[in-house]
Parts: sequence; structure tokens; C-alpha cells
Amino acid sequence: MASTINALITKELTTRYQGVHNCMVIDYQGINAPEADDFRRDLCAKKMRLEVVKNSLAKLAFKGVGNGGLVELFSGPTAIVAGGDDPVVLAKTLVDWSKKVPALSIKGGLVEGRLVSTPEVEQLSKLPSREVLYAQIATLFKSPMTRFAMAVSAPLQKLRGMFDAIKVKKEKESAN
Repeated sequence: MASTINALITKELTTRYQGVHNCMVIDYQGINAPEADDFRRDLCAKKMRLEVVKNSLAKLAFKGVGNGGLVELFSGPTAIVAGGDDPVVLAKTLVDWSKKVPALSIKGGLVEGRLVSTPEVEQLSKLPSREVLYAQIATLFKSPMTRFAMAVSAPLQKLRGMFDAIKVKKEKESAN
């Protein structure tokens, strides 16, 4: 009976993590209940989820998915954090929480399907998010066009200023 249940759980985990390219494996030993609740709420608000899974079942599931490199990370009390659209936000969230709650530590994970270590997760957390990068790229594209438009309009503005000055001068002369 237990092996049937384990097989069903492994099958469910395999289907759940089939399309996941960004997830982190953390050690949660020593985190108290209020901290865990706050942590889960924060993750939920960012469309991420925390799952505590039996290590042997998680190993089988990730081998089944084709991410066997994660198997090394499943030792001791382990949880999986997955979800969100941006791996940088996932990394930032976990690094921030590991600073707030020292009992929480990052073991490693997957970013865009590639195995990453703890130092790489910390480096990733220092990058700007995807939205910020998009804004920076848009600004870079916009900047030359803005400068070009200003360069083209500057002589017209000077010409308009000259015409306005001539108009004022003519009005003063006709008033005298």
C-alpha cells in the first residue's frame, strides 16, 4: 500500500515539475511556525509556492523530469520553492528571507533549466528584475531618437524665437 501511494505521489510530482525551469531547493530546519507562515504568504503573493516533499520521492520525480542534477541537493530537511515568472525575483525573495531568518538556507536550484549553486543564486539576486531590464533597454533605444528629435527641432525653435522677437519689435514700432 505504501509503495502505491509513493508511486502516485512521485507521478504527481513529476507532472507538476515537468515544465518548471526555475526552482530552488532550501533547508528550512529551525524555522518557527510564524516565520514559515509569513514566508509562505510572501511567496504566495509573488505567485510562488513552497512544498515540503520526502527527499526520496523528490529525487525520483526530478530524475523523471530530466533534472537529475538536483538530486544531490535533496539531503536533510528540504523544501522546494517554485513558481513566479522571473528567476531573479525568486532568487531575491529567497536571499532576502535567508537574511531575515537565518534558519532558512539556500542549497541551490534550477534557473532556466540550468543547475545553480548557492553563490550563483546570491549573484542572481543582485541583478535587476526582468521588468527593470526591459525599461533600461527601452530607454537605451529611446535615447538616440530623443536626441535626434531635439537636434532637429532646435533650429526651428531658434527660428521661431527670432520671428517672435521681430513681431514684438514691429508691434513696438507701430505703437510709437
